[in-house]
Amino acid sequence: MTDDQTPDKGKPSRQWMLLVLIALVLLALVVLPQWVDEQRTEDSVFIPPLPCDLHQGGCIASAGKQVLQLNLSPKPLVSMQSLSIEVRLQHFDARQVMLDLQGVEMYMGLNQTALQQDPERPDVWRGTTELAVCTTGEMTWRAIVYIDTADTLYSTHFDFEAR
Repeated sequence: MTDDQTPDKGKPSRQWMLLVLIALVLLALVVLPQWVDEQRTEDSVFIPPLPCDLHQGGCIASAGKQVLQLNLSPKPLVSMQSLSIEVRLQHFDARQVMLDLQGVEMYMGLNQTALQQDPERPDVWRGTTELAVCTTGEMTWRAIVYIDTADTLYSTHFDFEAR
């Protein structure tokens, strides 16, 4: 027998290597998602809003002890009129609070307002804004409140109609 005809006893077969490779890929598909989830930090939390009507009064969102209330005035809420914003917080150590107004059916441009903390009432944040005019008449708006704390960004949103 010549050297060319001798089977390679020291080298693994291609089939064996393919099986090992498939096993490693399957193992990675099982282990990798769990590892990625463990590495991910919880840095953003959505607080579910309760049903409400901003035309009638303040709207509330809560999760456990944490409660926020948004109030926009004067009522009714209409376009091209100065709106006063008030956000009241319970059990948040907020560094910054912002209101973002977005058109639900169509893009209405950026309308973000950084609120100022009331020096006499640290749980109250205030600001002013204005709704843009919608060419279709009535518009559904989404008022998104962001609360930035040292370790987490909280958010919630309330929808309302305005002319």
